[in-house]
Amino acid sequence: MKFDYHIHTEDSYDSSIKAIDLIKRAIELNYDEIAITEHLDLLPQEIKKYGAPSLDRYYKRIKELQNNTSELNVLCGIEIGDYHRVKEYALSLVEDINFDLILGSVHFLSDATNVAVPLKKPLSEEQVRDYYQQNLLLVFHCNIDVLAHLGVYKRGYNYIPDESAFYPLLKDIFNTMIDRKIALEINYSSLCRGYPSFLPELPLLEMFLDLGGRYFSLGSDAHKIEHFDLYRELIPTQFCTSFRYL
Repeated sequence: MKFDYHIHTEDSYDSSIKAIDLIKRAIELNYDEIAITEHLDLLPQEIKKYGAPSLDRYYKRIKELQNNTSELNVLCGIEIGDYHRVKEYALSLVEDINFDLILGSVHFLSDATNVAVPLKKPLSEEQVRDYYQQNLLLVFHCNIDVLAHLGVYKRGYNYIPDESAFYPLLKDIFNTMIDRKIALEINYSSLCRGYPSFLPELPLLEMFLDLGGRYFSLGSDAHKIEHFDLYRELIPTQFCTSFRYL
């Protein structure tokens, strides 16, 4: 199968992709299945700046696209940012909507640093530890299908940092995901930004496998149509099996 389970279109404030153009492009590239996964970012500073999306409108829009698309399976998903910090509010918004998959992601550190945008300087060791601790809280406390873009803070780096000091914490994250049957996303948006690897990097994917993990997802995390499918061929083939069909 050829699939992509992390794409943003017109109901994400930071995306320029039109869903109809995405579907046409995916069919041209012989995709079997894609998931549109619009942002649901509910921290106060995000609501103040961008507002909250209309999930009902979004869901109806994707359902209409599904009904008019026969060559491609289109899933309606959602990416909930910092889910563990807004859990009750997020649940009140999504519990009555039958999303095909839910992605969880960490965008903000405890000190309010936004790690989803290019950083002016590398994170400190304390900040990196906080980032992974936030991911552990996310996978422990929230019912998600996929942990998205683990290591996103590195997306603007031009080198792969040594993270061996955080391996015990990463193992805690992975073991929790394995126990809860959460898929690990291989996110290759980092390659579009100059980082010399997809995220998480191959040694971490192998760590996940060695611990007993078997559920992987694959996402371009595209916000521009030209980034959809870009660099997908660099993902090792053993990780290109859809977790939805295992």
